[in-house]
Amino acid sequence: MKRGLLIFLCLFLMVGMSWASSETDELRRMLEELKREVQELKKENAELRSQVEQLKRAPQMAAPTAPAKGHSFFSKGAYGSSPSGIDFYGFFKIDAVWQDSSAVGDNYVLWVLPGSRGDGDNKFTLNFRHSRFGFDFSKPYENFRVFGKMEMDFYTQSHNEETLPWNDNHSPVRARRVFVGVEWGTWQLLAGLDWLTISQLYPHLSNFPSGTFMGNPAYRMTQVRLTKWFKLDETSRLKVQVAAEQPFGFPRADRTWFIYDSDPSNDAGFPGIEGRVAYETRLFGKPALLALWGHYSKEEYDISTGEEDAESYSVGLEAKIPLPVQKKAFLLGEIWYGRNFDGYYSCGVNQGTRFKLSSGGYTTGLVGVSPSNVVAVDEIDAWGGWIELELFWTPKLVTHFGWGIDNPDNDDLNGVAGARLQQQMYYANFIYRLTKEFGFGAEYMYIETDYHKADGGDGELNRFMGSLYYFF
Repeated sequence: MKRGLLIFLCLFLMVGMSWASSETDELRRMLEELKREVQELKKENAELRSQVEQLKRAPQMAAPTAPAKGHSFFSKGAYGSSPSGIDFYGFFKIDAVWQDSSAVGDNYVLWVLPGSRGDGDNKFTLNFRHSRFGFDFSKPYENFRVFGKMEMDFYTQSHNEETLPWNDNHSPVRARRVFVGVEWGTWQLLAGLDWLTISQLYPHLSNFPSGTFMGNPAYRMTQVRLTKWFKLDETSRLKVQVAAEQPFGFPRADRTWFIYDSDPSNDAGFPGIEGRVAYETRLFGKPALLALWGHYSKEEYDISTGEEDAESYSVGLEAKIPLPVQKKAFLLGEIWYGRNFDGYYSCGVNQGTRFKLSSGGYTTGLVGVSPSNVVAVDEIDAWGGWIELELFWTPKLVTHFGWGIDNPDNDDLNGVAGARLQQQMYYANFIYRLTKEFGFGAEYMYIETDYHKADGGDGELNRFMGSLYYFF
């Protein structure tokens, strides 16, 4: 019995010593692991202290506030920037168009051709080019906000619209609005491609140019624009804007001459200036607007007698007045007067300057014209405007009825073959939204463009348009 107990004790001691040895090895391994982790933490702490010291020595910038909620997504942040909020938006628009005469443009109309050339020449088109998409960028800081926009569509240029068709299958994307800006308090500074600072009120037309060359000055221009708001009372404010612009006058010579650069506006050597003062308030519980605007710019032409300047200026008044009726309704419109007001200002039925030729004739276009044949440049005056009734029958149904006129001075067009003496538009349309996202609409336009009888007589066009919309 004693011998067995002695054997048992010996076995117990041997197992205990073996277990103690194993436990010691495990403890040693754990201590080594902890030692490595402590060393790594010390290294990371040293790196963090170094970064903190660098930040303390760097110039202090206003810290961004928390990102606004509700954005479509956020940017990754490029070139070391932090993420910006991005809102993706746009619409699909598919148009079916039938018209009973020839015009400059089929997908949309700029002006009608003379009666002898266009009457009875029916046209039908299906197109998607009015569709667009864009991105709004926004980055709020403590005392100011940085913002930007990139908006594109599919209305790329088609040269010689009268003879060459648009190719839908080869339709690249066109930059529509591209700008960046900063807003702080009641001030805003914007730089890039945006709508004209002048003439910010537009008629509601499904025909894409929105009354261009039919009474509405309307286009986009690269500019640097400063805006200041003045609060007058709880419902009213004054908005003052001034911009330095890059005008574009269009009358380029044939490429073989290279005499007018890309545009005569560039040769003037200084930017154009636009200005607008708008009074914004509320009447009958709805928004109302009254604005006065104008611009001044110059063009320079190298002709046979040397350099000759052509001035461009305008003054206009626009208004949006709510009507005292139960339904939501507005009367809106614009009236203007301008000189050399064509090009991107889109008036004068695209006639801003008249060029006298050595042969004794006159022209408003320069394609194929040698500089040695141009002896004088004269500006063309014009006046025009438009008026529209906008009526919201229900939250889903809105209608528009309108008229517009673009009327160049006929005396300034004397001797010009094919001169467009005047253009008027009459229109009626509606849009009905089955849902907030999906809807359809229709539009009727009657357009009349006046010509001398010797040039083929007045052009008239009836245009019917149906559209499907998907807003996103």
